[in-house]
Amino acid sequence: MEKSGSTMKRLFFTIAFLFVAGMGLSIYLSFQPQNLSGISGYDPNSRTETVVDIPARIEAAAKTRQPVTISEGQFNTWLANHIKVRQEGKLADEVDLKGVWVRFSSAQGGRAEIVIEREVREMPHTTSIYLRLERKEKEDGSFTTTRRLDGGRFLGAILIGGRFGQLKVPQGFLFFTQSSYRSLARLFTDEIDHIEKDIIKAAGGEVIFEDQKMRIEFPEDSK
Repeated sequence: MEKSGSTMKRLFFTIAFLFVAGMGLSIYLSFQPQNLSGISGYDPNSRTETVVDIPARIEAAAKTRQPVTISEGQFNTWLANHIKVRQEGKLADEVDLKGVWVRFSSAQGGRAEIVIEREVREMPHTTSIYLRLERKEKEDGSFTTTRRLDGGRFLGAILIGGRFGQLKVPQGFLFFTQSSYRSLARLFTDEIDHIEKDIIKAAGGEVIFEDQKMRIEFPEDSK
């Protein structure tokens, strides 16, 4: 019995140590900013020479029902030139918003990651959310598209909502950053309406996220 009790104590302390170590690592990673250098258009030297009017291209696709491809570099060049962000609320005096960036990826069937870059007391910090457009075919051959604020499942079970720093967090943890992204979404009300109502619902179009680009495609009979 004494030997069994000693084994249980060692097991308990091992589990406790791993839990505390894991929590410490998670906190550390949450305060380590993402490496944004791989995002096309983040570095001023990687931006496109011509600033493409992204809202106009989306609006044109909605009206003409012609396919459009927008590169990650084009999107982030436009963001850098047109989106002026500022911190609001109680932390406004201590937090400086540096920019908003988008990373397109083919991972998990295609997703976009929207990154907000800040400096908190002159220390760099990032938060992000994932966006997927899940398209399914119905029995009559038509399609439904559902907007999902996640980047797919981790280990086939947990929906990953985004990242605090370098740490991937479950979808529920995005509650703490929702106000920032709601404010950002309000800046794109017209574009979101064009995509959801005119492109997807009215024309049966599809928005596809791939590595470093976003494509808008339409079925042949919609043109």
